[in-house]
Amino acid sequence: MGEGFLGKAIKRAGRNCILIGAGGLLIVALVFWAEGRYFYNFSHGPFPVDRAQLLSNQNPDSRRESFVTIQVDETFTTGFEESSTDYFITTHHPFLAARIGDRLLLVKASKDSDATQLSGEIMNVPSDVQNQVLALLQRKHPETNGKFLPVMLDATNYRLNGYLGIAAGLLFGLGSLWCLGKGLKWSASPEAHPVWKKLALCGPAERIGSQLDAELRSEGGGEIFGNAHVTTNWLVHSSALDVHVSRMADVVWAYPQVVKHYHSGIPTGKSHFVKVFDRRGALMTISVKKNVGPNLLLALQRRVPWAIYGFTADLEQMWKKRRSEFLQAVDQQKKAIQSPSAASKPAVDKKELVRA
Repeated sequence: MGEGFLGKAIKRAGRNCILIGAGGLLIVALVFWAEGRYFYNFSHGPFPVDRAQLLSNQNPDSRRESFVTIQVDETFTTGFEESSTDYFITTHHPFLAARIGDRLLLVKASKDSDATQLSGEIMNVPSDVQNQVLALLQRKHPETNGKFLPVMLDATNYRLNGYLGIAAGLLFGLGSLWCLGKGLKWSASPEAHPVWKKLALCGPAERIGSQLDAELRSEGGGEIFGNAHVTTNWLVHSSALDVHVSRMADVVWAYPQVVKHYHSGIPTGKSHFVKVFDRRGALMTISVKKNVGPNLLLALQRRVPWAIYGFTADLEQMWKKRRSEFLQAVDQQKKAIQSPSAASKPAVDKKELVRA
């Protein structure tokens, strides 16, 4: 099983899965390593900081502990706030002034508050906040000139990004592990690939695989459309990460699909596919170039003229909810096409699908 066309294609897909899975795990590890300082504070903070440390801190990046708790004397509203919109959700974060002795600390908070104990990330004042908040605030209140510390406290929601990052990392990591495991399994044992179970429905899998190899060799690989091979009796789709096979006689429905891509509402391109269904309900999605899809459908139609070609919402509903009726109509068309005397028979009322 491992030396024929399918065996080699499965091993190639397995190697690609190993590379992608290992690469995905490496990316997750590098991201968490690069954000090591944040996740240290995420898991161990907030750290208490006394006034002397805060007042003498000119460079927050020099401290590993950036998620801190600060005790202040009182807080005041400044009349400034930061608003941002993400995914149609707008949030407002007011800027507060916290008094620490005779100095002031700028605080970005989740809401107006008069709390005297504040927790958040101690950071350098961003240039936009310096120009659009502090400069205007000091111009409006000259008595505050020289009072504000060169650092500020972001007390919005320090751990939110951490929770989101951990969730994304777990999902991405689990997907990478699954891909890696699948690749290792297929590389070591190509016969474990699900394609052999499907071939076993047509007879002994090893014999059917040998017949498929012989047909591919005798027909020079068949008609090739991207990663799809069409022979007299078989449709084989060998993508970078998987392998699919269908008997030509089992094909019952095929149609082209165009997927439009957008970025910020602006069209950026299209992807073209041919979707092929067999009578057992298996779907084969073949990625093709724009001018290749029609030729692939014509190649299928020459070999399986009784199948349905084209897409309508009614066909989709029938396939999903009344599949036996769909298959019955296909079988009726097959019988009509293969019957040598079909053209000489008088027309009778019958229910059938019309190919698009």
